[in-house]
Parts: sequence; C-alpha cells; structure tokens
Amino acid sequence: MRLGRRDLEAVSRRLEVLSPVEILTWAHATFGTRAAILSSMQRAGSVLCHMSDRAELGFDVLFVDTGVLHRETLDTRDEVARTHPHLRVVTLSPARSFADQTRDLGLLYVSREGQERCCDLRKSAPLRGVRGRYDALVSGLRRGEGGARASIQVLDLDAELGVLRVHPFVRFTGSDLEAYVAAHADVVINPLHAMGFPTIGCFPCTTPVRPDEPERAGRWRHLAGVDYCGINPTDRGQGVEVSIELDDRYAPAFADGGNR
Repeated sequence: MRLGRRDLEAVSRRLEVLSPVEILTWAHATFGTRAAILSSMQRAGSVLCHMSDRAELGFDVLFVDTGVLHRETLDTRDEVARTHPHLRVVTLSPARSFADQTRDLGLLYVSREGQERCCDLRKSAPLRGVRGRYDALVSGLRRGEGGARASIQVLDLDAELGVLRVHPFVRFTGSDLEAYVAAHADVVINPLHAMGFPTIGCFPCTTPVRPDEPERAGRWRHLAGVDYCGINPTDRGQGVEVSIELDDRYAPAFADGGNR
C-alpha cells in the first residue's frame, strides 16, 4: 500500500478530536509491535510514556544515546525503564564514540555545517539503523512549539525511515503538559527541566534559558539560526509529494478516513 500525505488528511482530522490517550490507543491497535514511541527523555516524551504505560499499551520506546548527553537524561531513561512495566526502552547509539568522531572529523558542532553532520551522525543515523523494524513512530511534537511545528497534523510521513509519524499532542499546550504532570505525581521528569532547561539535547549544545527568552534559546546558542537537530521530518521540511510503502493489512485504518 502506497501512502501519501493526502491519504492521511481525513484520518488526521478524525483523530485530532480525540484525546492523546485515544490516539495512542489507535496507533497501538493499528500497528501493534510495529509502532514505537520516540523519546529523548524530555517532558513531552515522559508524558507520552506515562500515558501509554498506564493504558497498558506495550510500546517500544526508542531512545538515542548520542554519547554526549547529560547524566540526568540517562538517569531519566533508566527510571522510565524501571517504573513503566508495559514499555520496553530500547537504546540506540552511534557507530563511533564522540572522541573517535572528533579525532577523525574534528570538532563538528562548532560550525553550522558541522553541526548538521554531527546531529546526523549521532542522532539520525542510529535511528536509521532500525529502518524496517517499525511502521509507525510516535513523538511528542506540539503545534504550540511554533516554527515548522505550528502546522503539524496528527499523522505525517517520514520518507527517510519509511514510517508513519504519529503526533498525539498536536493540540496540547505547555500548560496542558504541566497540568498532566501536576495531576500524576509518578511521571518521570528529567531533573534538568527544573534547572532552567526547557528543552534538552547534548550537553555541548544545550544551555539553560532565562525566563525572558524563547524556550529553544538554549539549543545551539553558539550557532545563529539553528533550532532543530533534524531527527524529525517536520523540522527538515520534507517535500509535499513524499510517500511511503506500508503493508496492505493497514489499509482499513486509512480507507474512508479510517471509518471502515
């Protein structure tokens, strides 16, 4: 089954009126073990994991350990794995250590061109390594984050990985996330969020943010105009005509807006 963006429109509209848990349930019912949550152990990913586990939805959780993450982020991963019995945290790693990469290629992240290559080698390449294992990846992107994410739909395509991207939080605001965390004391939250890091990446390229700054001001502060690493196709700006090939058994989930 060849699936293009137009094939997703009706299903996305139907799913958008549902709650995040209902969207997660749809993804699990449709794709089963061929769907996984993609989490960098930030607040939105932690809430996704909590919602899924409490609904007893047995997702894999893909976590990319770039080799230069804060200890707090790795501890958050370990705590999610320990406290979420219905989830299986799968850690993906780059082919080379950061020290070996720097020895062979130099300190990439100090230039705009180098940063793109570094993020590709340390974040995107490990994810490409599991291409073919999954048909859908669930992530915590929100329209409220702005930029290219302001127009995301519940469903999108990732032509590079050949998977469907599912965004249960498209209508969630930052306040919605905070309210969920406040209502569920057992959500595992990365301690860095309480230390002035609204968003969290690798430690060489992430700094705290002042209250008067945009939340992504601390990402690649040393490089003007860099906002995202590129692991999400929305941030890469894919062309309109992209499509992916999925098994025909998924066809009923997309026929007539998924109402069959």
